[in-house]
This record gives sequence, structure tokens and C-alpha cells, in this order.
Amino acid sequence: MRIIFVRFAVALSLVSLMLPTSALAADFNPQLILTDNDLTSYDAMSTTDVQNFITAQGGAIAGMRFVDTDGSNKTAAQIIMAAAAESQINPRYLLVVLQKEQSLVTDSSPAQKQLDWATGFGVCDGCSLNDPSIFKFKGFANQVRRSASIMRYYYENVAQTWIKRAGTTYVIDNQPVNPLSNATAFLYTYTPHLHGNLNFWKLWNKWFTRVYPDGSLIQALGDDTTYIIKNGVIRPFATKAAFLSRYSPDSVLKIQSADLGAYQKGSPISLPNYSLVRTPNSMVYLIIDDIKHPIASSAVFKTIGFNPDEVEDVTDADVAEYESGTFITTASEYPLGAVVQDKKTKALYYIQNGVRSVIASQDVVKANFPKKKILVQDMKQLAKYPLSNTPILFHDGTLVATKGSAFIYVVSNGRRRLIPSAAVFKSLGYQTKNVIYTDEQTLISVTEGEPLVDTAPANHIAAK
Repeated sequence: MRIIFVRFAVALSLVSLMLPTSALAADFNPQLILTDNDLTSYDAMSTTDVQNFITAQGGAIAGMRFVDTDGSNKTAAQIIMAAAAESQINPRYLLVVLQKEQSLVTDSSPAQKQLDWATGFGVCDGCSLNDPSIFKFKGFANQVRRSASIMRYYYENVAQTWIKRAGTTYVIDNQPVNPLSNATAFLYTYTPHLHGNLNFWKLWNKWFTRVYPDGSLIQALGDDTTYIIKNGVIRPFATKAAFLSRYSPDSVLKIQSADLGAYQKGSPISLPNYSLVRTPNSMVYLIIDDIKHPIASSAVFKTIGFNPDEVEDVTDADVAEYESGTFITTASEYPLGAVVQDKKTKALYYIQNGVRSVIASQDVVKANFPKKKILVQDMKQLAKYPLSNTPILFHDGTLVATKGSAFIYVVSNGRRRLIPSAAVFKSLGYQTKNVIYTDEQTLISVTEGEPLVDTAPANHIAAK
């Protein structure tokens, strides 16, 4: 028998008053809203944790008692934890649903209707609250317990066709969505709308997860594996050589294991920068950053200063994640890239494969090319290299500010994103020693992006 779940339309408008209304917020991935670990960690909080959390958020339910389904009298925190334990569903999920549907975690004076339909269970978008058929779902404890139990029901009956599941594409509000976890699929089963799940995601991340921008290097406390975030996915460095050939250990952010678990894991980065590799079809590539450059012939090895014996045999999968770059030929100049300065004007350029790009400033050299020696040439020499229209700016993950300013930005996807407060800076694990201070012209040459969202949870201990 199909179980009817809720959609209480009024709830969305309540939440919309306190959250941004953009349909797709920065970094929101509709394919992965929650991991299964997020949804099923039923011991993530204690009853005291839940009580303190609601009290800190200002919700009146922190001081209220309700009749539970067994007739006993309990606090809201006790009911939430009992439902979580019984269905083995994360109490954090229940707190977010209570807020998303009826603002009960923050409302200091909720109406009886909000309490009666606390999680919106059993009420469809067009249903009347006076319909006798839904009265069996009414009541705070009843709503909380049913909201938890329906998620457990989804897990135990995921083969039923009406329950959405991971790996299947669904059309949600005219947009194809392929959930990457069953937890995400179940959220769409419970709330078949993008906007409602966007609101859920915002609340979850505001309260319980730190969101790190693309380009961040992260490492969970107690774990030696380093990851880089690319397009919202974390890719592990398989070896120290693969990491150290690209980045400095000082730039790694130490984070909580729970925060790491919120990300989908991508393929490992196993090849050191500037590796020479040969695929099964005998194609040889030079790996530079995230690009694989085909080597045109064996004669090229002399040009780039490598020995053919240094070529490593790899599988197609090892290089599949790398973008295809330009061929390196005997005519290619500076295939490994070089920082060059105009002898007269002191202008800085980056030359790679015979193409010259303007480097915005010495600060960009310091951030992007700390190990490269600056070569000096006159303009006659430089002019033979065609000039690219794309300047070299700060790499993703760079912390940047202007001297004397209180505003610090992190570069992500080529855009500078404001870190909104010292508390957010600290909670994300950033260190002031890693901030690159530059001039205003260099800073504004980096396109401004959305500020980071303040996702430092009040009950979440910052990594040190």
C-alpha cells in the first residue's frame, strides 16, 4: 500500500521569508543534498544536544512538553531523540524538517497549527487541514515520529517504484535530477520540489556542515589523505608526490570527519605534476596541472629535457580525468611553463608552449609559481610569442586581500568570494599566514563572486 506523505504549502512560504529565494544557490548540487551517512547517523546528537540547540535557536518548543504516541508526557527534545533512535534516523534531519516546514526551531511564539502539523506529514499541497482523513497524522509527537519512520520505510522498501532511488533520473520541476545517494532521492520522494529541497540544504549546511569552496585542499583530522575540491567533489591525492608536486602542505585545511563525509568522492589524483605517461595505445602525455599534453614524437623529449626512460605506463582510467591540451612538438617553447619579465618595463608574463599571458602582478607569481625562477628578456624577444587574451590570475584556493583592508577573499572557480567574518575564517580552518596581500588593481581584476555562506555551526567545534 502506498504511504501518503506531506507537503504543507504554507511551510515553504514561511521559510522563504528568512532564506534567499534564488532557485539554485551557489554550490547547491541537486544531485547530492544529503549522504546516506548524513541521514542515518541516529547517534549524531544526544537529548541534551538537541535541547541546547533548540534553546540557542530561540524556539519556544524548547520549553514545551507534548503527549507522545504512547501517552507519556515528553519534551520536544525527548520526542525527537526517541523518534531518531526508533527509526535510526539522524535527529539533525528532524530538526531541519521542523524548521523547513513550520519554523519551529526558531519561532518564539508558534501557532497551534504549526505544532499540529510540525513536519508537514500527511498533508499534500492542495489538501485541507479540515479533511478528516488526515487527522490521524495530527500532533507534534505524531508528526515527528512519522517523519522519521517514513525515511526508514523508504530504506527498507526502496525497490517499490513510487519511492525515488539513487542512480535513476527524475524530472523535478522540469529539471532532470539523478540522485547520487538514496538519502537525496528520499528527500525528493518526501518533497518533490527543487525549492523545498534547496531550503532544506541551506538549513542543513547553516546548522550542521561547513561548506568549503572549490579549490580548497582539505584533510580530515586524524587522516593523512589530502583531497582537493573540484566542482563540489573531493578527489584524493593517491601519493605524497602527486600532492607535493602541485601544492604546499601549509595550504591544507584541517576539517572534521563529518564535514569530509558530506562530499561525494571522485577519482584519485595519482600522477605527480610534470609526469610523462604512456597509455595502452602508446600515446605519450606530459601532465601539467589538470591538463594532459600529447607528445608529438620521441624527438620532443630532448626539447623538454626529459629522458624517454622516464615514461611511466598507465591505464586509460589514470588519465581520463585530465583535460586534453595542445600537442608538444619540437617547435614548442617553454612546454613546462616559464615566468618571464620584460627587462625594461618590468611587466611579468607566463609563457607556455610558445604562448605569452600577462601575469597580473608579482603577488600572483608569489602565489602561483613560488618555485619558478623569473627569467628576464627584452621586448624584442618577448614579441615573438603571441599574446593570450586571458591574464594569469590567482589559482583557486588562494586567500587574497589588500593591505590595510579587513576584507579577505578566497578564490574559487576563478572568482574571489568574500569570507564574511572572522568567525567563518576561523571555522573553515584558514590561517592568516596564508593570505596573499596585493594591490587593489590586482584584486579587482579577479571577478567578484558570491560571498561564502556562514556555515559555522554553533555546536560544531572548529578544527585547530
